[in-house]
Order: sequence, then structure tokens, then C-alpha cells
Amino acid sequence: MEMSIKSKIIAGIVVLLLLVAGGLYVFSGTQYVTKRIGGTTTIELPEGKKLVPYTVQWEPKGSHIWYLTEDAEPGYKPKEYSFHESSNLGMLEGTIIFKER
Repeated sequence: MEMSIKSKIIAGIVVLLLLVAGGLYVFSGTQYVTKRIGGTTTIELPEGKKLVPYTVQWEPKGSHIWYLTEDAEPGYKPKEYSFHESSNLGMLEGTIIFKER
């Protein structure tokens, strides 16, 4: 049974949508999507480490985020930090959340 041109176009569109959705699923929740599209990424720091807040930065032409941690002092209460992007248009803004444990 031969497919009509209309059926082939619809099948092609469905395959394309599945590829795009699959790609977003693979990258979902990652720094890549947060930087390029917006959304939220949560980074849980290792036990006993604390964030040095003013060290958080994106890799200049990439999608990796760099940050500095240091050992937490005895009795230190873990904190949570949220870094928010603010764009001129108010769209595609991202948030990175650092959780100390």
C-alpha cells in the first residue's frame, strides 16, 4: 500500500516533532536549556560544601556554569541560593538554584 503525499508530509512532521521533543527531553533541566531557552536548573552541592556566591558565572561561549565551593564550618546551616536572569523582553529567563546540604 503506497502512502499519499499528504500522509508522507504528516509522517515527516510527526517524526520532526518527536526528534525535537526528544532532544529537549535529553537536555531538560540542564544548564543548556536554562541558558538558551529559560527555565530552572537545580544544582545540589556535595555534603559539607558551601557555595561562594559571587563566583557563579556562565562559560563565555558555552552552556556550562562555573562556581566555587569551600568546606562548610562545623555548625554551618546549609543555604539555598537562587540566581535569576533578567532579559530586556522578560522572556526566556532562566534560574539556577544552588542547594547546600
